[in-house]
Amino acid sequence: MSSRYFRVPLEQIGYVRAIIEAYDGVALLRAPDPRRGEIEWMVGEGLEEEAELLVQRLTAEAGLIEIARPDDWPAC
Repeated sequence: MSSRYFRVPLEQIGYVRAIIEAYDGVALLRAPDPRRGEIEWMVGEGLEEEAELLVQRLTAEAGLIEIARPDDWPAC
């Protein structure tokens, strides 16, 4: 499972989570501190292309911005 990290407007975190959960098995979403607007997508193996399509859609719809893994994030 690979991870991708994003910043999303705080008011859009619930929407992004709902969309990701609707695509069962594509990715899991983790937000250690949702007040920061940073999320991690843990993408299912072999589902990278489908996840990328969701990234493109959510970039346009919810203001998703891909970022590097935050240095101060807790380990899983």
